[in-house]
Amino acid sequence: MDADRRLVKALEAANDALQHLSMSPDFGCLDCTHIDRLLARVVDLPTEGNQRNSRRNLLVIRQWMITEGPGVVLLEVLGQLYWRLGELNAKQFEKFKATLQTQQPYLSLVQDTGAVTLVVQRIRHIQRSKAEACQDFLCELSDLTGTKVDSPMADMDMLRTRSSSPFSPSHSAHHSVHSFDSSSSQEEAYTSLVKYVPDSSLSSGDLEQLLFDFFLNGICPGRTPATQTNTYVSLLQTANMCESTKYALLSLSASYIREYLHSDKERYHQAELYYSAQAFQTLGQQISNGENYDAALSTAMLLMHHGAINDSDESGLCWSVHANIFDIIPSEFIDHSSEPALYMRTQLVLARTGQTAHSIQNAPLPQSLETSTRLDAMPNGDAQKICSILGMSPQLVFLISSINSLATENGPNKHMYAQVQETQLQNLRQWTPEPQGDGRDIILATAEAFRLAALIYLRCRLYGLTRFNPAIMELNDALTAVLFSLPVKGHLYTAIYPVWPVFIAAVTANSDKRDCLYQRVVPIREGDKNTLPAVLKRVSGMRIWLAKQDPNSLIRDGWWDEMLLPSSSTIAIPANCLLCLG
Repeated sequence: MDADRRLVKALEAANDALQHLSMSPDFGCLDCTHIDRLLARVVDLPTEGNQRNSRRNLLVIRQWMITEGPGVVLLEVLGQLYWRLGELNAKQFEKFKATLQTQQPYLSLVQDTGAVTLVVQRIRHIQRSKAEACQDFLCELSDLTGTKVDSPMADMDMLRTRSSSPFSPSHSAHHSVHSFDSSSSQEEAYTSLVKYVPDSSLSSGDLEQLLFDFFLNGICPGRTPATQTNTYVSLLQTANMCESTKYALLSLSASYIREYLHSDKERYHQAELYYSAQAFQTLGQQISNGENYDAALSTAMLLMHHGAINDSDESGLCWSVHANIFDIIPSEFIDHSSEPALYMRTQLVLARTGQTAHSIQNAPLPQSLETSTRLDAMPNGDAQKICSILGMSPQLVFLISSINSLATENGPNKHMYAQVQETQLQNLRQWTPEPQGDGRDIILATAEAFRLAALIYLRCRLYGLTRFNPAIMELNDALTAVLFSLPVKGHLYTAIYPVWPVFIAAVTANSDKRDCLYQRVVPIREGDKNTLPAVLKRVSGMRIWLAKQDPNSLIRDGWWDEMLLPSSSTIAIPANCLLCLG
């Protein structure tokens, strides 16, 4: 009777977990604390003699993951199942599995590619955390003993050769990293946005599989420090169901990987062009057929990302052209609260801060974006929730967009509306569901950098305060302090690094502080493809104009627009391409 009770309790724990998982179908809001704890033990089994029972139980779960799929470990999400399974004998465990196999929620879980992707991601996270913890401790010991500590890359290589991933970076891969202004080293190879590089010897195999794996292991970890949700990981699941998203993803992956695998650079470049063309073609057919509009937004997001980090001269298209999808898809079928939609809207909103009021008026946002704030439709608090791939909340994006709109107005109520926006910015409290840790701190600091930058932007553009105004100088000091606190390389440096706040800080700082800021972001400028180099180039073109400004002028209407004119720059400003500030 007691044995039957233990089996019932184990099944109850499993069903509680399945019910909890059903509330987050894409696993985007899942707290992985208990899952990570179990995975860490399953991966690194205890060897001590007094832990034989624990080792046996962990081996049972390890074998269960191998035979039925990695997703079964997600049943530990509530922290109840592992110790319940430890109470079962072998016969009871087989009965436990047989009962679960009759339940559709369980079958759906083990067949869900998103579950597999999440488990692989968590194992990668544990792998990095262990390596970094060891490295940090070695550094602490070296401070006491004076012993030289080698780069962690050698240890990471050993871990990767033991992993099931087809990627195993060799020494030749490290030396073939794209050239920096300073000399490259193995330690620098994975400190930028790409966190993992495949062995060049594997490139002769299945190209698509290699690009998918590189996207998951190399690109996705570099998009956000968040551990709870990563839109780019979920795009893999979308790519399994949608051809256009698959092609856009493969093209983006090829675009990044060709900067590392020099021996096959032309092959990947051709793959990039081919998959990009296929993405455009299949996306057009998909929209014409009225199919899967949500996935179409994901495709457009990837194409916009691809366009923003690559030279537009090659394709002749500005990255912003992909936002036209908002005018093509019927507005009633657009999910404006989705992260792909928010990503694209944000890129457009930030880019327009670098346009004159005349340009903003002549090139309005797509109609559905102009008329859809969508904030009221969001659940309470979600408007202030920081998007994990943007580093700020939808509420802040809306406020910056409102400042852009007010910049084109000249009515008597303009300042009154500006004061309302300013009050909202001052009172804005952004939040993240991330657990305590470095990742959470970086996300919150990044969001604060965007908020401070928005306050500077509002006061400069709408009130005419110059960079010599004490109110702007004080805000610039606060913003610069936050920017200097954020990592510019290493595993915690990701694509949410606040490029737009760097732009705002640079044009409202004195020349010495601007130079310090430039020096701070050298690792980003010399790292993987990103939008910052083009932004800094644009600011550099304004240096002479900025130096000529009267330090006694504390308020001057219209100076922001004057700064953005082509005549205020010493470098040519492309007429057909927006500066991407995201």
